[in-house]
Amino acid sequence: MTTIAELRNDYDPVTLEVIRMRLDNIVEEMGIAMIRSSGSPVITEARDYNTALFDPEGRIYSYSDAVQLHIGSGGVAVRALLATVDPDEIQPGDAFISNDPHTAGSSHPPDTTVISPIFLGERLVGFAQSQAHLVDTGGMAPGGFAPAATDCFGEALRLPPGVKIFDRGKPVDSVRRLIANNVRTPVLHWNDVRSMVAANNTGTRRFLDTIDEFGEETFASYTALSFELAEQVLRNRIRDIPDGVFESEDWVEGNGHDDVLYRVACRMTVEGSQITFDFDGSSPQTDGFVNCSYGALVGSIASAVVPILGWDVPFNEGVMTAFTIHAPEGTIVNPVVPAPISNGHLTTGVRATRLVTRLLNNACVTSENPTVRKRSQGEWGDSWTGGITSGVRTDSGEFFVWFNMDGGGMGTGAQPVRDGHDAAGLLTQVGNMLPDVEMNEMIYPALYLWKRLATDSSGHGASRGGMGLDYAWVLWGADESAETIFCPTAAVPPWGFAGGLPAGGSGFEFFRGSNVRKMLAEGAYPTEDTIDAASRDLQEPNVQGLILSRDDVFHSWLGGGGGLGDPLLRDPRLVVQDVRDEFVNTVHAEEVYGVVLTDTPEGYDADATTVRRQEIRAARLRESGSTAELREVANPQPDLIEDALIPTRRDGEAWTCPACSGALGDGDDWLNAAVHRSYSAFDRLTSLGVRLRKRVNQGEEVRMDEYLCPSCATLLRASVWVATS
Repeated sequence: MTTIAELRNDYDPVTLEVIRMRLDNIVEEMGIAMIRSSGSPVITEARDYNTALFDPEGRIYSYSDAVQLHIGSGGVAVRALLATVDPDEIQPGDAFISNDPHTAGSSHPPDTTVISPIFLGERLVGFAQSQAHLVDTGGMAPGGFAPAATDCFGEALRLPPGVKIFDRGKPVDSVRRLIANNVRTPVLHWNDVRSMVAANNTGTRRFLDTIDEFGEETFASYTALSFELAEQVLRNRIRDIPDGVFESEDWVEGNGHDDVLYRVACRMTVEGSQITFDFDGSSPQTDGFVNCSYGALVGSIASAVVPILGWDVPFNEGVMTAFTIHAPEGTIVNPVVPAPISNGHLTTGVRATRLVTRLLNNACVTSENPTVRKRSQGEWGDSWTGGITSGVRTDSGEFFVWFNMDGGGMGTGAQPVRDGHDAAGLLTQVGNMLPDVEMNEMIYPALYLWKRLATDSSGHGASRGGMGLDYAWVLWGADESAETIFCPTAAVPPWGFAGGLPAGGSGFEFFRGSNVRKMLAEGAYPTEDTIDAASRDLQEPNVQGLILSRDDVFHSWLGGGGGLGDPLLRDPRLVVQDVRDEFVNTVHAEEVYGVVLTDTPEGYDADATTVRRQEIRAARLRESGSTAELREVANPQPDLIEDALIPTRRDGEAWTCPACSGALGDGDDWLNAAVHRSYSAFDRLTSLGVRLRKRVNQGEEVRMDEYLCPSCATLLRASVWVATS
């Protein structure tokens, strides 16, 4: 028998890659089986699911790319099953179901997991695991999100590890009846459970075929080696980052019934080939639905680490071993019973993702490896802006629950190579898709009025952040509905990077008593400007039980991604195209980007633009009280890939500005020598044409600080923080 030590020095790379790709293909085939057997558009249209294969100890062989967030919850669920159920109780053909965030690692109760053991003869050789968002899981609010909940018992039916839903290939009817009796859509729910079992059965067959083809010894040796190589590549990338400690914080906006801010703090330590993420200092758990399960926290962190440091590394357990997480129990990032948890992954969890992205940005740009250094980006508009609609259809009298997956259409952060992607989703869910308007209208009693890009959502920068969605609909086939809405990023926006500006937030608005039906009957097309309504009600970020009537319009807009680099460094040709595409208006083209537009084929005056940008830089210094003489920018249109993005220094020398090479002091932090300006984040961003919610809670103010080069006034950093009194 070939040992793993022997294989390290003499292995066939073709066999290694074929086995790895075979496992990847199996989990993708599992996903196809789930889609084809499910009846839920959350699975079939939006791809809110994952499939995975694990070894007998609960280590990940392979994982599908639909929802990266489930990386953590899937692994926790398998290990929790192993810790709960005696091995003798696990038999071929069994399937175990769980959804409890506290005990089974689920990100929230609707994300239900089905785990099937894989046996070779009488020996356990692995697990097939599927997880999907199910339309309803009981509890006080249709759809499983419960802003009004004060504990986990009111949120959903909680299934702990070890609940057997299939026994030796046959459904456990008593468990099926128990679940069906506690959910609002029992037929759809059971069909989705069966689709996950079907996915696992597909994975089991293909997994055993693979072992049979390569032989058990070869399969075991090469999968173990694949773990080691993935870990080695990621650790080598970490070694390219200088040792250091990086800290920051972000804020969760309300808990469903208290409009206060909750702190998510992270201290990232890079030491050799290991990274530690320490969330000590985060707020204690709350009695609202924003607490993040540990499984969701692991997935949220991995969702940032993998694309930034392991973008080309085949994902398996080896990647997960290169970083450790410390999250104190009883906090908002690792709560205990009875903390409610139904939206923690999309509030606190994505705040952790934003934090890790920010900290890795600051760490990677200090690397001498140019490939690692280029992994920086603006923060994504990570904020699922959820709208769940429920009611009774007028034609059939059937009860419906609609979790509108349009809420996943946020903009991504700007990249050095390009602008951020529009309506692309969460960093934790890059495999998600947006539903077709026609599909939603066919399945649910709704009629869309528009679905477009929110041009007031992206963060300005040399690379511009991606834009979120803006959409509106009216009931069409129902007289009334109940709405549950939640909006994690409304007032505390995602940061840009290296002088890129923060992005806009998300929100909801209801047009009450509108004339939409009258306009449609007369053949007129309703728009935001032409709709006549009795009132336009801006909704609070987290509300349960709002009533929408047949004459009301549901309107929502989604946040964008942060920018990268000072907007004055943006290529004027890109600004001209943005204006032509109506992504940027003419006022902001000149005031924010400093581009003087013309009616010529080029679209702008190059000489006048150079002058205008210098005027803006000079005004920045004057407004900051500086009397320094303005220095010219050496590289007015930098290559964001090759040129430095942040101030740099060599041993014993002063920090230098990346735009003009001006001195920024020789202290420990160049920020101390920068020109500092501080604003209300709402006032500053709305003045730049970016939509944000104004917080009115006394004692808390969202602030935005800008740091400029004292020589050329290039914007080097824009940060968001919360002032408390």
